[in-house]
Amino acid sequence: MVRQYIMVALVLLSCSVCLAQSKADKDFEKIRTLLIRQENDKAEKQLLKMVEKYPEYLPAHLALGEVYFVSGKYALAKPYLLFVVSNDPDFDPNCHIKLADIYEKEGKTDSCEAALKNYLNFSPDREPYLKKRKEVLHRIDCLSFRQEAIANPVNFAPYNLGAEINSQFDEYLPTITADESSLLFTRREKDPSSNKYEEGFYLSEAKNGQWQKAELLPGVLNSQFNEGAACISPDGRYIYFTRCHAPEGAGSCDIYRSEKKGNTWGKAENLGTNVNSASWDAQPTIASDGRTLFFASNRPGGMGESDIYFTYLKDDGSWTKAKNCGEIINTEGKEISPFIHPSNQVLYFASNYHCGMGGLDIFYSNIENGKFLPPQNMGYPINTASDESSLIVSARGNYAIYASQRDEGKGGLDLYAFELDESLRPPAVTYVCGKITDIESGKAVRAKIEVRNLENTKVICSAISDDKSGEYLVCLPVGADYAFSAASEGYLFHSENFSLKNSDGNTPYQKDIAMKQITVGSSLVLNNIFYSSASSSLLKESFAELNTLVKLLNENPSLKVEIEGHTDNVGSEQYNNNLSQKRADAVKNYLVEKGIAESRLKSRGYGFTKPIADNSTEEGRAKNRRTQIRITER
Repeated sequence: MVRQYIMVALVLLSCSVCLAQSKADKDFEKIRTLLIRQENDKAEKQLLKMVEKYPEYLPAHLALGEVYFVSGKYALAKPYLLFVVSNDPDFDPNCHIKLADIYEKEGKTDSCEAALKNYLNFSPDREPYLKKRKEVLHRIDCLSFRQEAIANPVNFAPYNLGAEINSQFDEYLPTITADESSLLFTRREKDPSSNKYEEGFYLSEAKNGQWQKAELLPGVLNSQFNEGAACISPDGRYIYFTRCHAPEGAGSCDIYRSEKKGNTWGKAENLGTNVNSASWDAQPTIASDGRTLFFASNRPGGMGESDIYFTYLKDDGSWTKAKNCGEIINTEGKEISPFIHPSNQVLYFASNYHCGMGGLDIFYSNIENGKFLPPQNMGYPINTASDESSLIVSARGNYAIYASQRDEGKGGLDLYAFELDESLRPPAVTYVCGKITDIESGKAVRAKIEVRNLENTKVICSAISDDKSGEYLVCLPVGADYAFSAASEGYLFHSENFSLKNSDGNTPYQKDIAMKQITVGSSLVLNNIFYSSASSSLLKESFAELNTLVKLLNENPSLKVEIEGHTDNVGSEQYNNNLSQKRADAVKNYLVEKGIAESRLKSRGYGFTKPIADNSTEEGRAKNRRTQIRITER
């Protein structure tokens, strides 16, 4: 009899549960409609009532946890998600992932790992769960990195750049010139006329080591379209930026460039379809060579959500077809906000897939012989469980600037700077700067500057001087010897060489250049022509300058020149006359081999009869040992 009563009670209880479940399902279906419409605020209120009315109904707990999760209210989401997995761990395996994300943001590595392993244990052996398992295994592998990073923090003491830069609004995406004279950044502020938030480019100039009040750039850059994510070239002459939804654009967002002439920024030009796609192309960064551009894009054919690409500026002013940076940099996740250091030897970027502290972390990849090395995390506490991105590093490599939202800030995102830990510093870079003018009139000359490594003759950087002011600036890594040249139509090119092997990067190399027009009687010292000791054999380091001379003669086919060889006064007159003649002949023979008519060339050795400096000093003797050309006919 007792058993019979128990059976009846179980049947009645079962019916009661089924009835409650049925009513809960009907109530939940109405809330699902709100969720589909993305009316999350209304759905939240209904779900709160529902979990109180049906405290055991898991779909309501799960939905409420997800509503809070997607809105970033992780502390509110956590108890509802925990309720689901504690009552039915395989009810929705993705619930374990969300809990892992929350633990990750809280910095609870052990709890995060446990939640990820729960996903592996309770997810079914079918797609899409199998693909997700691969991502989860990767995340578990990265947890050991986090523990190690937290146990070994890098030096990090950020300081706010102050009220001249930061405001109550968001400031982010900083970029700085190599001489640290100009800081460009994006500010997102409310437009009083439309009451909408708009992005604008602001520029601050440094005076006596202090940043001045940032000023809004002119309308040619801040147009009626949506602009953002700008970078300024190391010489301060070009701004590359993103413009969205412009009628001439190739896609949703394209990359543009504006050139500064004197104090005026020119019309922005779209970089074209070799760079821009029908998708999102943004966040450009230009290398100090003036030719290599990196940017982020989510175009089809990439490796993940967004990848980093690069393109080169050709001599004709067009850009090469953009290429993906490859699997060493890019992943199946998101890679954004690239920054190429002025040394051109380190690429910084943000990624949410390479092993980090959580969310987007900042990484750097050293570049050797044109190839990327495996990325390294910048470390904790530079990177945290939150998102970090948009970091730039000074040319000297001693400090960085980034955007962060901190309690002591001016409001929203502010720009902060911090001294880089010694272990994170890129190769130090200095710069050569000056003015290029006409030697007679003193007026500015627009010239092409090219700097090569003397050892391997590789072009390190090139630039164009400002045709309004004649100013130029080029970046050079310290620790090497360089050949420098400047060329302009109608002028003899200028060349010299210098050493930065003992430079610490703190002292720039100042060089003003007075260009000579091509006239009969004008002469040019070929400072980057080198011979074997006591020989007329040309060293390979000479070929770049000789080829520049070939170019000058080809562009001016009526020119005739005399190639002069000169020596110091060490040794006999006959010895020096013979050596100087052989060296002049060697240059002439090279030019003839390159197609210059022999009738246009004369070669003569002057020995030590025409010194240009005092032979009593080594410095003077070095100047007297020279090869030069003189225009004899035009």
